[in-house]
Amino acid sequence: MIFVTSQTILEKVFSNEIAVVEGEQTLFDKITLELETSENWLMSQVIGTPPPDVVAQNTTFYNMCVTIVACDAMRRAIPALDLVLTPNGFGVVQNNNVVPASKERVERLIASCIVRRDFTLSRLYAKLATLNYWQGSLQQNEWASSPLQNFDDVESWSKRKEYDSSYEALLAMRNEAAPFVSRLSSLFISAIVMARVSLALCSNDASEDTANDRLLAKKLARIILRYLNTGVFHHSMVDPLVDYLRQNDAEWKASDVAEFYEVPVFQNTKESKGYFF
Repeated sequence: MIFVTSQTILEKVFSNEIAVVEGEQTLFDKITLELETSENWLMSQVIGTPPPDVVAQNTTFYNMCVTIVACDAMRRAIPALDLVLTPNGFGVVQNNNVVPASKERVERLIASCIVRRDFTLSRLYAKLATLNYWQGSLQQNEWASSPLQNFDDVESWSKRKEYDSSYEALLAMRNEAAPFVSRLSSLFISAIVMARVSLALCSNDASEDTANDRLLAKKLARIILRYLNTGVFHHSMVDPLVDYLRQNDAEWKASDVAEFYEVPVFQNTKESKGYFF
């Protein structure tokens, strides 16, 4: 492991939630397996494999990863731990003679771990967009597969309450939106432009063109979210975007979608005979 590697690091994350119980095995030792699982999940799904210098020199990035791994590991481990409530927080024990913490308190602890993990994840994605090593990675390409990348947007999704986690809700929303995103791509925006503007949202390119792509992606995200919530779509929603692309975007003009918007030209071949008076 490269993030949560000791009890000291774990205590810093949960300084106000978890208390050390004298004579007990450390929390780090008890949840080592969960910590490994959570770190592997974070690296495979979100950050990839960061170079050692990024981990060592970028304190903000490192601290975010530590918090995410620790919180995710705890929410996995809590159901299997014996928790008691102490004056200084929850304690983890292996003693059947003590009264365990109430189910409600334990559930709130799990919920707080999820909320903290997801909040830090939202900040981490913004941080990753500034890191060179992440550009072009499998994880960035997967995240850029949809213009729905804003954690705030998911709070407006009609199905948000079905999920305990905002991150899991965002992934579900992206999955549900995929057919509609494909429809927008094939009929209006073009696949190449959709991919480009979605990538711009998590890119460290500071050019004016990329800034314009980000604005376009955000407008598309609002259209997609509105469709998910209402099931209603009108061409008028994307007509201004298509007009903009027709006038300004060379890649769109070269796409198959542009053919749908070509103005037909009718010419008289003058081959037909006629009558003259």
